[in-house]
Amino acid sequence: MQELISENEELKRKIDFLTNIPGISFKSAATVVGETLGFESIVNTKQLASYAGYDIILRESGNFKGKTRISKRGNSHIRAALHMPSMTCVRCNPTLKQFYNRLKPNKAKPLVALIAVQRKLLILMYTLWKNEEVYDAKFETKKQQKHEALAARDNKLIAQFVS
Repeated sequence: MQELISENEELKRKIDFLTNIPGISFKSAATVVGETLGFESIVNTKQLASYAGYDIILRESGNFKGKTRISKRGNSHIRAALHMPSMTCVRCNPTLKQFYNRLKPNKAKPLVALIAVQRKLLILMYTLWKNEEVYDAKFETKKQQKHEALAARDNKLIAQFVS
C-alpha cells in the first residue's frame, strides 16, 4: 500500500490529512480510501454512512416497538478498518473521547457508543479529504466559543429592544 501511495503525490498528500487524526494509522486511512475509491462517488455524509453500513434501522410495526441498530448492509471492510482506530481515538483524541463519554452512559452497551465514534470518525475522514484540510484538535472548542459569542451578542440585542 505504501509503495502504491508514495508513487502518487496527490494521494500521498491527502492520506497525510487523514493520518493527522490521532488514532488513525496509515493502514486504516489507506483501507478506507481504497474501499471508497477516494470518496469519488460519495456525494454527502449520509450516503457515506449508508455505504459503510452505519445507517440506523428502526424496527417497528403498528404497536410493536423494536430496537434500533445499524444496518450492516454496507461495506464491512470499512467497519473492520475503523474498529481498532475508534478504540484508540476514545483514549487519545480529546474531541472523540468527550463524544464517547457523553454517549456511553445512555447506551445499554459501550459498543454502541463505540460504533457512533466509528461513524463520526468516518465522516471526519471524508470531510478532511474533500476539503483538503489538516485535522484541527481545537476545532470543536473554537466552534463552541463562536456559538457562545453569537448567543451573547443576540442576548444583548434582545435586551436593547426590550428596554
